[in-house]
Amino acid sequence: MGDHSQADLEALRQAWPQPAPPSSDAYTAARDALLRRADTTAPRRPGRVRLPGAPRWLARSGLPGEPRSAGRFRLSGAGRRVVAVGVLAAAISGVALVIGPAGDEEPRSVVPGLALPAANAQALLGRAAEVAGNRAFTAPRPDQWIYIERRVQGVPQPTQGEVQTPGTPLESRVGRSWTRADGKEVAVFEDGELVRSPTGGGMPPLDYATVAALPTDPGALLAWMYENLGDIPRSDEDRHNSAYRLLGSLLAQNLVPPAQEAAVYRALARIPGVTVNPDAVDVDGRPAVAVSRTEDGWVSHELLLDRSTYTYLGERSIASADHTAPGPGTRVEEGRKIVNMGHAYAIKKGTIMTLAVRLDIGVTDRPGVKP
Repeated sequence: MGDHSQADLEALRQAWPQPAPPSSDAYTAARDALLRRADTTAPRRPGRVRLPGAPRWLARSGLPGEPRSAGRFRLSGAGRRVVAVGVLAAAISGVALVIGPAGDEEPRSVVPGLALPAANAQALLGRAAEVAGNRAFTAPRPDQWIYIERRVQGVPQPTQGEVQTPGTPLESRVGRSWTRADGKEVAVFEDGELVRSPTGGGMPPLDYATVAALPTDPGALLAWMYENLGDIPRSDEDRHNSAYRLLGSLLAQNLVPPAQEAAVYRALARIPGVTVNPDAVDVDGRPAVAVSRTEDGWVSHELLLDRSTYTYLGERSIASADHTAPGPGTRVEEGRKIVNMGHAYAIKKGTIMTLAVRLDIGVTDRPGVKP
């Protein structure tokens, strides 16, 4: 640290966004925990204070980089508490830019055990990729079946002139499916009867065999997605939207091996316009953090991850601005003729358009049976 000038450190401080201050409860809990550790682990020899886990320069007077012979704090009792509180106040607001094993930039607390939220989508998705790539995993046999259970909620079909708001009741349904790992069949219940049929391909791929063969390099995976969007003429913005949503659907509808799941998160981080939604999202009592991309200037498509473990939880589409849907008519856009057969209606900011939560995923030996 002594190799950096004060000007360098000041430039870094100004470039890095200031984190939000901790809540009073979090501050009190952290303060009390640090004070207990300071009291129980401080050296018995009087006249020398060193906080557990703190950098050595905090344990002596003077500036970082000074020789070890610099004068030491000679405090005891209440004096130690004042030092502990002061260091805690400084350390809680201190953030270091750390380059992780995969080269992803992410903000971390300089105090061990005090985690700070990700400052941007790239940092958050980098953490999710690291966790996904290291999780335990057993690949299914080709003759086994992947079971996925999802609950999908959404606003009902609008009527002419209707105004949908955040208070509009959502319709809900639960979907259960079994897909052979070799991709040959899919099975669902229809009117109480298990119906088996060929998978029929599609995008994103719906079978484990194809997913397990996808590129593990995020750049190659993203290029593969762009190449398989179809032949419909698209603007760059349309292509980014489609790739973003396809990568999210890949996680939602498949059992994804660790290497490919990590590549999905890192590929998402490369798509322009992906941000973090700073508002907490509750998914069945599980606090979630969301990465988001806004489409058409008014609807945000969010990927929901567990706030602590970064496990995939589901997806949400929410109105990020007021929007009026046009009435029936025909328009030409980017060389395409688009016919709108719906009703004119309004959507208010904050309205949840869809919320899809994955309730269960696993492997079973035959369709119709839960893992």
